[in-house]
Amino acid sequence: MSEPLHPATRAREGFLGQLFAGTLRWDLIRQFPEHAPEERQQGDAVIAEVEQFLKEHVDPDEVERTGRISPELREALRARGYYKLPVERELGGRGLSMLNTFRVIEAVMSRCLPVGYTLAIHSGLGAGAIIEAVQDGPLKDYVRARMAEGAISGWADTEPTGASARRASTTATPTEDGTAYVLNGEKVYIGNGSIADVLNVTATLCEGGREQISLFVVETTSPGFHVRAEHGLMGLRGLPIAALGFDNVRVPKERMLAMSQEHWRNTPLLEPLSALGRMYIIVAASLALSKKCLQWSREFLHRRLAQGRALGEFDEIQRQVSTTAAEVFALESVARWSLTGVTAENLPVRWFEQVAAKNIASLACARIVDRTVSLLAAEGYETSESKAARGAVPAPVERALRDARAFRVAGGVDFLVDHKAAREGLLSLHSASPEHAARLEAPPAPLPVEEHLSERNREHLQFTAQEVHRLARRCVELTRHHPEASVLHARQRTLILLNQLSNELFTMSVTLAHASALASRGQPHADALADIFCTAARHRLDDLWRQSDAGSEPDFATVSAQWLSGSELDFLLCDVLLRP
Repeated sequence: MSEPLHPATRAREGFLGQLFAGTLRWDLIRQFPEHAPEERQQGDAVIAEVEQFLKEHVDPDEVERTGRISPELREALRARGYYKLPVERELGGRGLSMLNTFRVIEAVMSRCLPVGYTLAIHSGLGAGAIIEAVQDGPLKDYVRARMAEGAISGWADTEPTGASARRASTTATPTEDGTAYVLNGEKVYIGNGSIADVLNVTATLCEGGREQISLFVVETTSPGFHVRAEHGLMGLRGLPIAALGFDNVRVPKERMLAMSQEHWRNTPLLEPLSALGRMYIIVAASLALSKKCLQWSREFLHRRLAQGRALGEFDEIQRQVSTTAAEVFALESVARWSLTGVTAENLPVRWFEQVAAKNIASLACARIVDRTVSLLAAEGYETSESKAARGAVPAPVERALRDARAFRVAGGVDFLVDHKAAREGLLSLHSASPEHAARLEAPPAPLPVEEHLSERNREHLQFTAQEVHRLARRCVELTRHHPEASVLHARQRTLILLNQLSNELFTMSVTLAHASALASRGQPHADALADIFCTAARHRLDDLWRQSDAGSEPDFATVSAQWLSGSELDFLLCDVLLRP
C-alpha cells in the first residue's frame, strides 16, 4: 500500500507553492476573486444581526475590567447560533462559507476581541472544525450530533513542555477490554478550555508496539477532567484560556480519530484545517484591530491642531496614516485571497497561503498598533479609563498594544512559524530536478503589462517577479550546498529569513492583484495604497537580503554559552546593570 501524500504536497501546486519554486503565477491571481453577491449578502445579513446584538449586550470595557465573559452572554451567543457559523443548516447552523465565517468573526472582534476569540477558537479549532478530516462512522456521527446540540469546543494540544514538542507527554492507554482509552496528562493555554463542552485532545498512544500522536474527542463532563486554572494573560482579558488536567479520563474507543500516520499533523486535511483555524483566530483579530487603529487615527486627526494647523496637513503625519491605510489594504488582500472560494476540497492547495497569513497579519498589526500609539501620544500614554476620568477621548490604544502582542505568540511564535514554513517549502526544492534548476539559471521573462495598474505599480510587479526568481535560486543553491536536509534545517536563521522574504513577496503579489482587479471594476483608488505598501515592502526586502547575504556574523553561540554558564560575562553584565 502506498503512503498517503504529505499534506504539503498539494500546496506546492498553489500560488505560494509556485512562488517558492521561482514562478510568480500572475495568471492565477490577476483575476482577484470577487465575493459572489449572493454569498456576500448572506454574510452581510449575519454581520448586521451580530453587530446589533453586540451593541445591545456586550460592553468591551466591562469585559476588560472584570476579565471575564459572563455565562449569560455566552449562552445568549449560543442560543443565537453564533457558535454555529460554518455548521451546515441541517444541523441548525448558519451554513456560512469560510470567508463569511471570517467576516463575522472579524466583526465580533472589532467590538470585543475576547468574545470574538471564543467564536474563532470554536469555529477554527473545535470538534466541528475537524469534521472534514473524519471518516464516515461513529466519530463523525457523534461530532455532528454534538454540534447540532450547540456544544462549545476547543483544541487541547499545548503542554507545559511547549507547543512545538513533537511528542505529547499526555498519554493514552488502552483499557484491558479494548473498548476505551485512558488519558493522563496536563494541557496549558487552551482556548475555550474553561467553557468547552467538548475538546480535541492530543496524546501519545502506545499500542501494538507502535507510538502514535493521536487525537481524541473528550467530553469535559468526564470523570477525571478538571480545569486547573485560568491563565491571566498580558492582554485579551476575559478570554477563557486555561490549564487543564486529565486524570484517568476514559474516552470510548470510537472517539479517537482513525489515522495511519505517526502524528496527527501528517493526517491529510488536519494540518490545513489547523491553518484555517489560525485565519479565524489570528488574521481576523489582526485585521479587526488594525482597522480600529485606522479609525482611531482618523478621529484623532479630525480633533487635533498643531501650531494652528490641522495635524493631518503635516508631511510625516500623512506618511504615518497612509502607511497604516496601505497595510490594512494589504491585510485585507491577503485574507480575501486566502479564503475566497476556498472549500474543504481545495484547502490542501491553498493552505500554505493561510499559514503565511498568520505572520503577515500579526506582524503588520504590530507595526500598525505601535504607529498608532505614537500618533495618539499627544493624548497621553495611559489607559482608556485614565483618559475617560479626565475627560479625554478614551480610545483604548493601550489595550490594543497588549492584545496585539498576543497575535505573534498564539498559534506558534512568529520565528518558529517562519522556520517551519520555510522548511516545508524547501522540501519541494530539496530534490529539485536538473531541468528546474537549469530554468532558474536564466533570467525570468517579464510579465505581461498589467493595464489596470499605474506605472509605479507595474514596476513593483516586475520587481516582485524578479525577486521571486532570486529567492528560488537562493533556495536551490542552499539545497545543493547542504544535500542533507537536517543540516540545512539546522540553519534556523537562514530559513527564517527565506520565509520572511517569501511572505513579503506573497503580500506584494496579492496586494497588486487586488488593486488591479478593483481598478478593472471601476474602483482605481486602491492603486495608491498598493504603491505605498509595495514601496515599504521593498525597503524591508532590501534589509532581509542584506542579512541573508552577510558573509560573516558575530559569535552568538559563544556569548550565549558564556552567559548561560555564569562566566565572567555574566558578572560583567550584572555590574553594568546594577551600577549606580
